[in-house]
Formats: sequence, C-alpha cells, structure tokens
Amino acid sequence: MRKRSLVVIAVLTLAAAGCASDKPKDHLLDSHAAAAVMYQKGKSAQDRGDYGTAVRDYQDLEAMYPYGPYAEQAQLNTAYSYYQQGESKAAAAAAERFIKLHPVNPHVDYAWYLKGISQYQEIEGANWNPVPLHQAFDTFETLVKRWPKSAYAADARLRMEKIIDLLGKRDLDICKFYYVRDAYVASANRCAQVVTKYQLSPAREEALYYLYLSYKHLDLAKLAQTTAAILRYNYPQGKYTQKLG
Repeated sequence: MRKRSLVVIAVLTLAAAGCASDKPKDHLLDSHAAAAVMYQKGKSAQDRGDYGTAVRDYQDLEAMYPYGPYAEQAQLNTAYSYYQQGESKAAAAAAERFIKLHPVNPHVDYAWYLKGISQYQEIEGANWNPVPLHQAFDTFETLVKRWPKSAYAADARLRMEKIIDLLGKRDLDICKFYYVRDAYVASANRCAQVVTKYQLSPAREEALYYLYLSYKHLDLAKLAQTTAAILRYNYPQGKYTQKLG
C-alpha cells in the first residue's frame, strides 16, 4: 500500500500589540515543539514496523496535544498502524474517526481508502462473512465518486471489481449447494441474485446455467427457456451454453 506523508504547516499566533506578554507565544512554540518530538517518536516506531508502539505513541500525543497538524497526522497514522497489525476493525474505526473529525482535510481521501482496505482485510477463511465486503465496496465507491482523480481511486476501482467477483462466486457456490440437495427454489433464488446483482462477475455465466436447470426442475418451462436464451445471447461460445444442447 502506498503511504503518503502529510505536509505540516504550523500557523503561529502573533502576539498582540501593546503590553501583551510573550508568554502565550512562547507556550505555543513550546507545545508545537513538544508535539513534534512526540510525533517523531511514533513515526520512528511506525517506520521500523513496531506498530503497537507507534499506536501508543500517537495516542499519547493526541492526549497531550489534541489539536494541530501533528495530532491530525497521528490519527491518520494510527489507522495505518492498526491496518499493518491486521487489526481490521480498529483500523476502520480509526479511519472513520478521522473522516468525521476532519471531513475537509486535504488527505481525507486517504482516510477513506484506509477504511476500505481495512474492511476488505476482515475476510477470513472459507466461510467468510460477506458484510465487510459490502461495507468495503460502499467505502471504495464513495472514494471514487468524490475523488475520481485521487491517487487511491485506481486501486479502489480494482478492489471493487475483485469484491464483485468474490461476492458473485460466493453466491454461486451457495446456489450449487442448494441445487445438489434438490432445493431448487433456494437454488434459483440465489443464482438469480448472482445474475442481477453481480452482472460483471465471471460467475454470472455459470449462475445462468444453474438458474436454467433449477427452473427446469421446478417445471417452469417459460422461465427456463428465457434463461437459456439469455445465456446463449451473452455467452454464445461459452461452455455452459454448449451444455444446453
């Protein structure tokens, strides 16, 4: 994953004219310098791959100096560090927090990207939960719509395509699971979902075939014929079209 660094611009308040003391100005300078030191400590831990220490350092920084560019960047880096640790839910939550606190930050597109890849990262095992994938798709869709020229938009689009493939394949597997158990209504419903919701998925061709077979078993001749016609039209040379006979 590409990392982006935030250009930090410190805006210092000028001392008021007349008899105002320099102490407020000195305090701002001292706070800024202290925040910079704490930030660099966390960044050093992050750069050497010690993400747990980095998260703690960033949290300490935000607790001590909750406002200013170092605190904002620490929040973003916290999400990234959680992601690198594989703590997907914490990473997505940290990115969401940044988005809500700083919706007009020039790097908020990166926060959306971090949120999306963290949700995507939640998929585990053969019986994975599809909910994080739907969430990731919605997050990436927001990113590419709002910031189509973002440095992260191209990767977000590729991940959206992959999500469609994964969800389509999952529903196809469920369709076939029902079909081999003679549960043809459930099989037809699940395959119809692949056909309608995941039209760009490679699973669509096979889903049309099993939808056709399910309709045949249910003695729904007209629906079976219509499905076969759609399969032939869209995949004239496909192997499942050849199986229609």
